[in-house]
Amino acid sequence: MFDWVESITSLFTSEIDCYKRLLEIEGKKRQAIHTADGKSLESHVKESYHIMVEASELERIRMKSIEEIYAKENFKRDEETLTLTHFLNQMDRDSNYKLKGFAQELKTTVQNLKEAIMVNEKLLRTKKDFLQTTIDSLQEHAREKVYTSNNQPIRRGQGHKSAVILNATA
Repeated sequence: MFDWVESITSLFTSEIDCYKRLLEIEGKKRQAIHTADGKSLESHVKESYHIMVEASELERIRMKSIEEIYAKENFKRDEETLTLTHFLNQMDRDSNYKLKGFAQELKTTVQNLKEAIMVNEKLLRTKKDFLQTTIDSLQEHAREKVYTSNNQPIRRGQGHKSAVILNATA
């Protein structure tokens, strides 16, 4: 087997690990969203940012390595810009199709990550919309009535904003 196969295999393994860590963090983000734990969510967002930078760098290294393999081994290029799919279709037979398994795992992991990110974004939008609707309702209610200390409502005109005052006495 060629030297480059081991090199690319190692890069795939590192990249897959990186995306799996991101997928795990997305699960933690989802939990933080459900429990409305803003501090944890912020921490997970920062952590995922750093891992995304790492994943981006690994992808850049992988693609650069593929370019170098083409140059070093004098492989024929059918396209000006190399893609992972093209590389695998052309070169994987030289690795006894070992790389396709790694590529498929990478694609599956990235797809699962995309889905997890979309779910979390939808959850955040839903929570935000719910909170905004609640705030709007409270503000509308505050414009309509403000209760005094003796529980007598005072009518307010439209356009006035006021805090909602709740009577805590039973």
